[in-house]
Amino acid sequence: MTPPVVGNKLKRAALWAREKERKKKDKQAKRDARKKKRTRQQQLNRDGGEIGEIEPPAQRPRTLESTREVETTAVAAGDAEVLGDEADDEFAAHEYRAGPDGEPWAGFVKPKIMITTRPRPSRELFRFVGDLITVVPSAFFYPRRHFTVQQICALASEKGFSHLIVLSEKAKKCNGLLLSKLPAGPTAFFKVSNVEVGGDLPDSGRQTTHQPEILLNNFSTRLGRRVGRFLGSLFYAKPAFRGRQAVTFHNQRDYIFVRHHRYIFEERDDKKAKKVIARLQELGPRFTLKLRWLQDGTFDTKFGAYEWLHRRKQMDTSRRKFHL
Repeated sequence: MTPPVVGNKLKRAALWAREKERKKKDKQAKRDARKKKRTRQQQLNRDGGEIGEIEPPAQRPRTLESTREVETTAVAAGDAEVLGDEADDEFAAHEYRAGPDGEPWAGFVKPKIMITTRPRPSRELFRFVGDLITVVPSAFFYPRRHFTVQQICALASEKGFSHLIVLSEKAKKCNGLLLSKLPAGPTAFFKVSNVEVGGDLPDSGRQTTHQPEILLNNFSTRLGRRVGRFLGSLFYAKPAFRGRQAVTFHNQRDYIFVRHHRYIFEERDDKKAKKVIARLQELGPRFTLKLRWLQDGTFDTKFGAYEWLHRRKQMDTSRRKFHL
């Protein structure tokens, strides 16, 4: 349908808007019809009925994630070599495995995290620290004072801490997170963005001290699995399911989105029977991490050896190439 020529600009714009809305509705109706027919064919195929002309499968949208270049260090599911390396790495001691008597295995070490900040932190950074301490039940805050990061690493190791987190900020916004495994490393630095504390989220719930479930999504390379295990080692790996809390580290295009939710089950009356609906309530905080470097050993910018260092000009040659 070709719209008639209309001289008035406002009427012409309104006419085009109606035409655009009509095309959108027609397109959605065709999409719904194909989906309904495809679902019906699946049911008939399962029950042994006549399915008629086969509807083609739904097309997969082309995105940067779906068209990513194959990474040479990609890990296949159940890779024996990778699993063997992970069974004896720096984070293996924090994996909870029940023994024959139901107690943790002999080599298990419960994580204990020290959190500190840059010197003279702002009030906004303290709010973020408060949320982190709630998310990670075994985390403790110590003021930075005049100590260097190397001195804090040595002090935390003497006090029996397994991890150190140092937060930095710029213009009263957290912009960096240094994570170090004590006493021998490794150490990672992440750029932090889009920080929102739990009190600023709409309809946010209240956190409890239950151990959350940990979800590590889409870490598919050797580096990605190492970073995922590093982040997962912050938490006691035996969750308290009574609390129904989950912490998600979702990797997408090398950005790690961190979310903290509580899942809730509700009964709703349907036309035929009662339905149990699961929904999520965000607890906070929410923020995004971007790995900048991974260093062997504890923090040492002068003599430390880097396992991985993000070099933009050499590595970011393609928008479809990702490292995690």
